[in-house]
Amino acid sequence: MLFWPVMIIGVAVLGLLLSQPAPDAVVVGGHINMRTVYLALLAAALVIASAGRLLLHGGYKTLIHTAGWLGVIAGLAAAFSYREQATVIIEDVRAALSEKFAPSEPPTATSAVIPRKRDGHYLAVAEVNGVEMNLMVDTGASMVLIPYEQAAALGIDVGALDFSMPVVTANGDATVAPIRLSSIRVQHVAAFDVQGAVAQPGRLKTGLLGMSFLEQLTETSFRGDKLILRQGVPRNVTPVPITAANN
Repeated sequence: MLFWPVMIIGVAVLGLLLSQPAPDAVVVGGHINMRTVYLALLAAALVIASAGRLLLHGGYKTLIHTAGWLGVIAGLAAAFSYREQATVIIEDVRAALSEKFAPSEPPTATSAVIPRKRDGHYLAVAEVNGVEMNLMVDTGASMVLIPYEQAAALGIDVGALDFSMPVVTANGDATVAPIRLSSIRVQHVAAFDVQGAVAQPGRLKTGLLGMSFLEQLTETSFRGDKLILRQGVPRNVTPVPITAANN
């Protein structure tokens, strides 16, 4: 009479152990969560109880029910063990469904749509002074920041760079060289005579698309997993030659 209530209570306790954080841990060749130990003890107890009932009462149904409950325990254990991988898969599916069923942004002659990468950043393929390069959108950066290693390809005289402008970065205080960029274009959005800077050698891998570019736009908004950039009628600005000293 008590067998199935014990089984139900056991599964309930198992679910509680899997859902609650465990502050204690034991070390056996590394850190092992105590919930693993509790799980093993609980599973052993259920197996012993099932075997005892099977020996005492016998019956095909008892064997089937025991196997079913053990399958439930194994499924919960597997879900707990692979919860991180499952989270990644669920996030990928959610992002795919969001992109599929979200209202599409109609293409216009003055807009750009940048999808969010898996790491959470928005990476734009931009043309800087007519040269294609990747720039990570960063609203916390006051200006466009170019890696030193890519500066020469943009027509910048790296020998004339003056690394005298102090800035605060995620890695601490640093100094950069101020420049003016003739043009930056992202899809159908363009800006001219943009304030920028060049990072010191080895300090920046991917350039930053900062506020000196974004401020020239009329809209910067997020829609689902996409960043929408929009501007009015582009200003009729004659691109200026780029030099390190032109500020």
